[in-house]
Amino acid sequence: MEVGAGGGSLVQWLAERGASVVAVDIDTRFIESLASDSVEVRRLDIRSDELPQGEFDLVHSRLVLEHLPDRRQILDRLVATLRPGGWMVHEDYDWTAFGFEGESSSDLERVTTTFLSFMQQAGFDPHYGRRVVADMADAGLVDVRGEGRARVIDSSAPGFDFFRLSFESLRDAVVDAGLLSAEEADAAARRFGEDVRLFTPTMVAGIGRRP
Repeated sequence: MEVGAGGGSLVQWLAERGASVVAVDIDTRFIESLASDSVEVRRLDIRSDELPQGEFDLVHSRLVLEHLPDRRQILDRLVATLRPGGWMVHEDYDWTAFGFEGESSSDLERVTTTFLSFMQQAGFDPHYGRRVVADMADAGLVDVRGEGRARVIDSSAPGFDFFRLSFESLRDAVVDAGLLSAEEADAAARRFGEDVRLFTPTMVAGIGRRP
């Protein structure tokens, strides 16, 4: 089961390698077209909807739990969807190391801090990557381990658009909340269009097995 399937890139990757995939999301508009003999699309809210029990060999999510205030309880619900011996992989960011190269990027650093603070008001945890492995162990999984990765990328690199588009998607809400002026937000948007280099957050993958 792919939780929070989003645009479906990982769903496609799994299906192309012979897996039968159940792709779930609260909004399935972007994955409906992927439905096939090997891909089942389900509209589910993992916070409250009834979930299948003991059905899956693998449950995976990326950048999902960090956004949900009741993430620990949701993790218990997801563990219950695994068959005995099934594996769970959750990937979430630790934003501690995120930043921009050079002293001239202090404006972007301040904007980033403002955006993260805004997201925290809605229950986002910018450091959940530090805790996902421990939470998976507390949820009763065994053989639990973690792996982390981070990169230094510039505006031409794959993955840079994730950060630029994340900024654009929240820009108006942050301005409307009075946390940034429109002029400050516009200046940050222009900086994202320049040749800027950033240190990505650390993506931590927690891996564990249901006994």
